[in-house]
This record gives sequence, C-alpha cells and structure tokens, in this order.
Amino acid sequence: YIFDLMMEVHQFNVKSLEQTCFEFLRDHLCPDNCIGLWQFTKFWHIPILFQLKYEAFHFICENFEDVSLCEEFLKLTKEELADILGQDDLNVTQESEVYESVLRWINYRPEERQGDISTLLPKVRLGLMDKRFVRDIVLNNDVVKTNPESHLLVSETLRVMSQPSLLCSESGINNTLFCRRLPNAILLMVGLNSNNIEAFDCSTNSWITVHNHLSLDIMTHLRLYSTVFLGGCFYIVGGGLSWTDPFNRVWRYKLVKHTWKEMSTMQESRRFVSVTVLKRCIYVMGGLRNLTSLRTAERYQPNINQWTFIASMNERRSNASCTTLNNKIYICGGWNNRALNTAEYYNPDTNQWTLITPMGTPRCGLGVVAYMGHIFAVGGRCGFRYLRSAEAYDPETNTWDNVSEMVHTHNYFGIAVMNRRIFVVSCRRGNKFVECYDKTTKAWSVVFSGTDHTICCVISGLPNMAEYCSPREPIIPRTQV
Repeated sequence: YIFDLMMEVHQFNVKSLEQTCFEFLRDHLCPDNCIGLWQFTKFWHIPILFQLKYEAFHFICENFEDVSLCEEFLKLTKEELADILGQDDLNVTQESEVYESVLRWINYRPEERQGDISTLLPKVRLGLMDKRFVRDIVLNNDVVKTNPESHLLVSETLRVMSQPSLLCSESGINNTLFCRRLPNAILLMVGLNSNNIEAFDCSTNSWITVHNHLSLDIMTHLRLYSTVFLGGCFYIVGGGLSWTDPFNRVWRYKLVKHTWKEMSTMQESRRFVSVTVLKRCIYVMGGLRNLTSLRTAERYQPNINQWTFIASMNERRSNASCTTLNNKIYICGGWNNRALNTAEYYNPDTNQWTLITPMGTPRCGLGVVAYMGHIFAVGGRCGFRYLRSAEAYDPETNTWDNVSEMVHTHNYFGIAVMNRRIFVVSCRRGNKFVECYDKTTKAWSVVFSGTDHTICCVISGLPNMAEYCSPREPIIPRTQV
C-alpha cells in the first residue's frame, strides 16, 4: 500500500507526502522486509528511492546474520547475493556465518543452484576462518567437492594457511580472502585540546589517529560536554569553559567532508547533559547549570536546525546516562544533591515521562546502553565510592537484575554496543581503558589500555568508513592444524 501511495504522490509531485512515505518505509526496515524493499527500489528511477535503496542495502549488510535467516534471503538472485557478500562492510561475527548462508541459499533450490558455488564462494573470506573448519568442513562439502573451481579455491586457501609467505609472493592468491571486513561501527573520540580525532576499531582492539582538524578556538577549552552521532555527523553538545559557565552551544563535525560548523543553540545552557538519538532527532535531558541539576529536556530536529522543549523529567538529573529501546528513551541515575537510583522513560508519542522500578544501586557518572532487549546500567559512583558493578533492566517485567562486575571501576565514561558486545571506554589516573562485555560468556574483559582520554560515541554507516578503521591488510594465516 505504501509503495502504491509513493508512486501516486510522485506522479502528482506531492513532495511532502512523498517524503513522509520515504520516512515511514525507512523507519520500518526489518530483517523480514529489507530485501524486498531493496529489490523494489532498484527498478524505479525516482530520486527519493535512490536514498531508500541505499538505506535498505545498508540495513541488509549491517544486520546480515538476521537477514540471512529470513525467507526473502533464499529468493535472492545469484548476482544479488554475490553483491551483498562482496561488501567490505558486511557485518558478521564470524566469517563461517557467510559460508553457511551460501549453503542455505544453494540448498533452497539445490538442483539449479549447485553450480553457483563457483561465483559465491570467492566472496567468502576463507582465510579468516579456522583452518580446521576449512579443511574438515568446507573442503569436504559435497557442493564444493563436485565443483572443480571451488575445490581448487579452498585447496589454495589451505596451502596459504600452511605457508603464509605465499601471500607476499606472486602466487596468484586472492589476498581479499585474508582481509578483515570493515567493522559496522567504531568508537570515535575527538580531542579538543590535542586537535586529534581517534577511532577505536573493535576488530583489532586498536586506536587510530584519523585526522588533524582545526577546531574553533573556544572549543579547545571546552569541558564536560556530551557527544552524539547522527546522519553522518558527530555533534558536541553543551559543556562549558568552567564549572560555573555552562554553554547552550552545539557544534557539528561532518565525518566525510571533515568540516566543523556551529549549529543552533539549545534552549537552555547545560553541562553534564545526557544525550541520545531517537527517530533521527537528538534529545538532551537534564544537566547542570549554576550548580543546580535540571529537569528540562529538549529535542533537536536537524532538518530545520531547531531545538524545542519537550516534557520535563520527573527527576532533576545531571551526570546521568540514557539510551533508547523500543522507541522510548530511558534515563537512569545521575546527581541531584546525591547519587540517584531512580530511572524513567520518555514516550515521544505521548510526550510523557514515566518512572520505572529504581536501580538496585544509586549511580551518577554511570553508563547506560540498550543490549539484548535490556537496559544495562554500568559503573559510575555512589557518593565517594566508585563502582565496578552493573545491572540490567527488563522492560517486560519492570525489574532489575545484577550483571557480572567489570574489571575496573569507571566514572564519567563512554559506553556503546558494537559487534554484539558492550564496550566501555574511560580514563583513570591518566590511563585509557577499554573493556567489553560479551553475552556468550556473561563476563567483562579488558581489550585495551593506554593514555589520554576524551568523550566518545559510536559512528556507523559512513561511505568513508575505512578512514576510521585499521588498515585492511591481509591477515597472516593461522598455521596450527
């Protein structure tokens, strides 16, 4: 129905309704419909559908493991599947998932598709897989064994795994088979004092200095600001030059063009402000002004570059943390003359805040993130006691449960979900620590420690994503049997 409506409004040049249809389809992308949307947009030369085609294809790549289990995936053409598998930013936990998806696609119509293995298998980065799996499972698969071209490809890959020097020789080996894919998301940190932009690549657990930029003079002295990513841009929100001089100013950094611009100011000056993105708008909540914690909240619409007040929270909060889940904004903890254990959510459809069950531990300077259908509240401090503890909120039962403790205490830090893990970045005594929580082990582990610190946020979906990642050189294969 929406497709038909979009065609009709395009014919009559009703731009506003056409944009509404586009936004509806974009916001309702899911694993079950993204392939159909992508295929539909390829056959219509309507400008607004070009963007929808990009959005749908990006969704397929970013959510590949879920998409590959849907019925639409099995109905892709060979060329369409090869196009998807060949993307450098295909988001998979393990490359074996890509191989298994190829077999599922072939086995859906085995008689007519078995020969397509020679086209699809070169898109699988066999060199990133475990040697034993390649030798025992891939090489002995019936579809691979009966296709001479594919069997040779796997055999040559195993030969390079046993003799890594072949990667640097004129052996004719396709080095792409041994190159990491781009991560679907990275942590970005802007050092206003150092004029550096750094990115954390979770696929290599390393920091990369991306770009030396010329920031506005006043920004080099900015403190206690917050950051957020939206629409290919990195925003710096609020903060101040001192504890008693908060800003309502906002700056935007375009990550493709590497340019800064000051945007419209917030309605209210804030530092230690909580910020998140919902439905392509930026929301800010609470913060501190003149040593007073705030209840007020605002929404920024980037298409009109304008801030407007929304309903105020039930609780005054500064140095709290927030996230989004199920089209709601959840904010937890913070400070209001004491560390708070209260939490609440905002429904944009009703413009209303609702208190939920309090956390088990009062926390300010905490990190809050949505993960596996729950709200995780991590670290922070309670009075003068710094916390390693974490807890998770289930919106279905309105209850909090304890989670494994972190390795270190963290206060006023960055937190994000990347590659199906929670990452925490903080600075203690001049050292920068990155640790992550894995749902499979239900435990935290340190993945990086070093020096320097600033506030960070997650970025994704950039056309120049490679600029913000580790070099994609071929990986030296594992030589163990």
